[in-house]
Amino acid sequence: MAAVQASGESRSQHTKLRAIEAPVNYSYKQSFKDWTKHMFWVNDQDVISRLLSILPFYPKSDGRRTVDIMRIDVGDGNQLQEICIENKEEEGSESTVLAADNQDSGSKVKDIVLLHGYAASWGLFIYNLDSLSSIPGVRVHALDLLGFGHSSRPKFPKFAHDTEEDIHKVEDWFIDSLEEWRRKRNIEKFVLIGHSFGGYLSCAYAMKYNKQILDAKTNTASWLIDKLILVSPVGVERNVHSLLKNKDAGAKVSKAEQDVQNRSASELRVSEELTADQEEIVNENVHGSFNSEDHRLLYFLWKHHYSPFSLIRNVGPLRSKFISQWTTRRFSHIYKQDPNQFQIIHDYIYTVFNGKGSGEYAITRVLAFGALARLPLIDRCSEEFVNMSLPTLFLYGDKDWMNVDAGEEMTKEINRLSQNKIKKDLAECFILPKAGHHLYLDNPKDFASSIFRFLGYHHK
Repeated sequence: MAAVQASGESRSQHTKLRAIEAPVNYSYKQSFKDWTKHMFWVNDQDVISRLLSILPFYPKSDGRRTVDIMRIDVGDGNQLQEICIENKEEEGSESTVLAADNQDSGSKVKDIVLLHGYAASWGLFIYNLDSLSSIPGVRVHALDLLGFGHSSRPKFPKFAHDTEEDIHKVEDWFIDSLEEWRRKRNIEKFVLIGHSFGGYLSCAYAMKYNKQILDAKTNTASWLIDKLILVSPVGVERNVHSLLKNKDAGAKVSKAEQDVQNRSASELRVSEELTADQEEIVNENVHGSFNSEDHRLLYFLWKHHYSPFSLIRNVGPLRSKFISQWTTRRFSHIYKQDPNQFQIIHDYIYTVFNGKGSGEYAITRVLAFGALARLPLIDRCSEEFVNMSLPTLFLYGDKDWMNVDAGEEMTKEINRLSQNKIKKDLAECFILPKAGHHLYLDNPKDFASSIFRFLGYHHK
């Protein structure tokens, strides 16, 4: 009897412990209180500064790195939000934690540009900025794309999506402002890292703006984009919605091959990222699916260019309840470590999701239903990347819902072309363990190591 009672007490204590450790979605009362706080007492710059305070070198420098919060004018009354972290160490100094594999000064990384995914912001990279900025002499530029995060959110034009030219207009809306930012910041020869939709736009940017530049000191030419890193990029695979199907590359694709390549995308397993917490993604396989009613509703919303964030913006005091459903799942591990830090992240995400609808309306024009690009990257970029001699790294998580097979196929296509032209491989594809679509959040250590290796750096 005593043993049974002890066991019951143990279970009770265990239940209480789990309740303390695990965050819960906001109650209606908590949601109203949080909504009131954000309506009257919270501003964007405060939440940005508080989020940056998670870093060990903000607000006070660690003697090696400094942080600048900037808003850069990109024309038409618009500004891009930038967080610039500068490492002021000299290569080879005793304080550095990384060393270059090649001591040639021309191979050193000087600037890294980070582009977030759909409806996200630079802040989701907060747990990667410490490691990426450890490269001696580097400047890390974490940006909010136009229409997202805390950048300007102009009214999104009602672009059509029936022709290649239509899709290019949508892409240009983002990448023209990115190029204007680069020009204003006088950045040359940089590493471009893009996640998901940011990866897609990184490719579009490279196709339009990557060019050879002349170094006045050495009188040698190099490409503007030194290396390209695509983190679980959307829009790689060939598919039946492609507007390129009449081109030579698209014409080679059989219907059977399209079905195989698009299977994972057409199942729309995005639900796994939305409903699984970080520990589920890291520690076990997550399985989710949409029923037929969900599928029909999503198709209707996609076809008519509705944004799910419109719902959040129009529920008033219930906003925090909806937003907490995502933050408590995605950052459950942070809550267990530091509830105060979790609240900082939630407050930041609130301001991002609560912003005026803008860039989010692009996704249904660039991508067909099922997250399939109307201009697939594999058919438009592979040959051009080889012509640019552009080293490219694809990164995925082992529990990624994005089409990993397509990334591996594009890697092979680039290398086949580069072997024929320059007798060496230009592309790599690597799958990180214990990670989903947001692999930089799920496994930041291996994420950083993969990037360091690709960029030619190693820990001392």
